[in-house]
Amino acid sequence: MIRKNFRLNILLRVLAIVVLALLLAFVTLWQPMFFASVALALMLLATVISLVRYIEKSNKDLTHFLLSIRQGAFTGSYTSGNRGKPHEQLSEAMNDMIQEFARLNLEKELHYQYLLTLNEHIDVAILSFDNEGKMLMQNPTAKRLLNLPSFSHIEHFKKIDTRLYEAVKQILPDERKVLKVFMGEEQLQLGIQSKKIVLQDRPVNIVLLQNLNSELEAKEIEAWYQLIRVLTHEIMNSVTPIVSLTQALQSILNDADGERKDLATLTEENREDVYSSLATIISRSEGLLKFVKAYKAYATPPEVKPESTDIITLVTRIVDLLAVDLQQRQITLKVNWSHAPIFARADAALMEQVLINLIKNAMEAVTHDGAGKITIDIGTRSHNKVSISVSDNGAGIDPEILPKIFIPFFTTKVKGSGIGLSLSRQIMKLHGGSIRVHAEEGKGSVFTIEWG
Repeated sequence: MIRKNFRLNILLRVLAIVVLALLLAFVTLWQPMFFASVALALMLLATVISLVRYIEKSNKDLTHFLLSIRQGAFTGSYTSGNRGKPHEQLSEAMNDMIQEFARLNLEKELHYQYLLTLNEHIDVAILSFDNEGKMLMQNPTAKRLLNLPSFSHIEHFKKIDTRLYEAVKQILPDERKVLKVFMGEEQLQLGIQSKKIVLQDRPVNIVLLQNLNSELEAKEIEAWYQLIRVLTHEIMNSVTPIVSLTQALQSILNDADGERKDLATLTEENREDVYSSLATIISRSEGLLKFVKAYKAYATPPEVKPESTDIITLVTRIVDLLAVDLQQRQITLKVNWSHAPIFARADAALMEQVLINLIKNAMEAVTHDGAGKITIDIGTRSHNKVSISVSDNGAGIDPEILPKIFIPFFTTKVKGSGIGLSLSRQIMKLHGGSIRVHAEEGKGSVFTIEWG
């Protein structure tokens, strides 16, 4: 009879071994019978072998299961072989684990194939190397971009451009740069960014290189078109009335044959028209001259002389400077800072110019009935970058106008020059920083400058 209970099978075999051992001892010591002793010894040996094989069968299945996991072979299955409920549960558990490992292995393989395809077809050069500069991986785009069939060390970049080698070697984790390099006779603008990871206790540097020529050229052309449209608009606004008024003056001062009239013959009305036209021409000419001066100021980048600057003191000084104007317009201004002191390297005079421009823009955006509020928040972000936000509760910015506010000479103000924000952005770039805006129509605006 086949016993299906694992424990019972073990107990019966152990009991049989004990009984046979006692009988063998009795027959051998007290009633010596040679053939009986041999028979009992053989039966005892067979029972011990049966017990060992019975137990080893479970160990063998478990060993095979563990080896399958180690070798990644997830195709087999396990049966209890009528060895009882515990073996059925063990076989079922092992089969479930085999199926789960097979599923995870398939997911891992699919993920690997996805990353491999992405790595081979993405239009960004991917490089990974250790701290000694030894290459661990480079994708096909990297080989095409750098025009190197293969390379084993970042030292090979010196053959292309030493600036590229220095940039790749010295770039910090999570840092982004734009670098001009020469690939043969072609100049490329490369976007470079870096990430550092640890694999099996081994630091690995990952650097991404992207050819920005096409994108930057497209943006540059678009910027020129926008600038030309604004320049044309501003110049035509001044030149058109000057030309019209000049023609009107010519018709007053010349007769039908084009000959000059005697000024004594002009009527009082004609004289008033001449004076009025000349005044308008002078006004428009002065406006055009002011515009040209503004263009000259924008086209000549200011020289930045950075030094350690107490940012809170800088902002407080500007607020004191504008205090009278704020009071006259009934505007409440509040300054907050995360901690003190906050120091950063900056050209104090140029940074004052940026902040005054942002605060004055906010003052013009809010109402002057006591409800206008401006808030300045000073703090630091990651990598010790200083951040200053100027927010207001004004009318916000029209979504159609928002993309144009940093275009030089674009303005919606009657007397505005249109270079305040564009010059501010230029100053921030010279500081290695940025200026950004978040605005919703009817909900106010927030201008944030960041550098460091």
